[in-house]
Amino acid sequence: MHATGGGGGGSRMLPPKQLLTIAIVIFSTLSFIKLLLITSSSSGSSSSPRSPSWDAGGGGNGTGRGALAAKELALLRSLVAARAPCRLLVFGLSPQLLSLARLNSAAGSGDAAATAFVTDSAEDADAARRVLSSGRKAGGAAVAIVHRARYRHAASEAWPLLRRARGSPACRRPTGAVRKSGCPLALTSLPREVLDARWDVMVVDGPSGAAPGEPGRMGAIYTAAALARAAAAAGEGGGEAAVVDVAVHDVDRTVERWYAWEYLCEDNLVAAKGRLWHFRVGAGGPPDAFCDTGPVQIL
Repeated sequence: MHATGGGGGGSRMLPPKQLLTIAIVIFSTLSFIKLLLITSSSSGSSSSPRSPSWDAGGGGNGTGRGALAAKELALLRSLVAARAPCRLLVFGLSPQLLSLARLNSAAGSGDAAATAFVTDSAEDADAARRVLSSGRKAGGAAVAIVHRARYRHAASEAWPLLRRARGSPACRRPTGAVRKSGCPLALTSLPREVLDARWDVMVVDGPSGAAPGEPGRMGAIYTAAALARAAAAAGEGGGEAAVVDVAVHDVDRTVERWYAWEYLCEDNLVAAKGRLWHFRVGAGGPPDAFCDTGPVQIL
């Protein structure tokens, strides 16, 4: 007699290895389905309007991608307050940045307190204009002007652009109007009221540049540096007018950090908080280069 002999095999259990394999397949399938659901949900939420975060007060600590930390916003506000009323140019647009315009306008009016924002987002531009219109008194001057821009280069093009710029005489320190520059980094499509103005303070916190395929900040940093040099040279001998403050956000990212070193110069760095660098650009330096030192070595 055989103890294992029985004719029906329906009650036989699968070997442990097969059970483990089946369990792993089921678990992997469920995990993949969960990942698809999460990705679909996040992509849907990222395409939804950001208007609920826009309010007349502006400011706040911010929690979104690329938002200014509390200490970074405090540094920007103290910088603007120290120069206000001033001519303030901001690349980028958010409720936090919009609060800088209100701070500037509260210190004075007229040409002394002029704020302009440059953004590539139609959604942000419309939201900001609604906030500005709602807070504007009847017959009063605009707190700020919002300009739309189209950035030609993605963040992934940063290094080829920098190599070309280093070899191009047109990308050296400008001696004439920035709007006439032949450098591919110069944002010459901006309106004349931006490129021909003498700015006291500039902030670079846009465009996004958070992914290789998104618009990068190479042109914004170069243009801010060129405008700062031009304004400082025009105001040379006029005390404070010969100094331009430029702040660059997200310097933890490679593109922002190296372009800031290349065109705003290590010698001009006067303060840093978190991911924000504050440069003070004067009229000095070599006539044909942005910085006293040679090009930054990129490893």
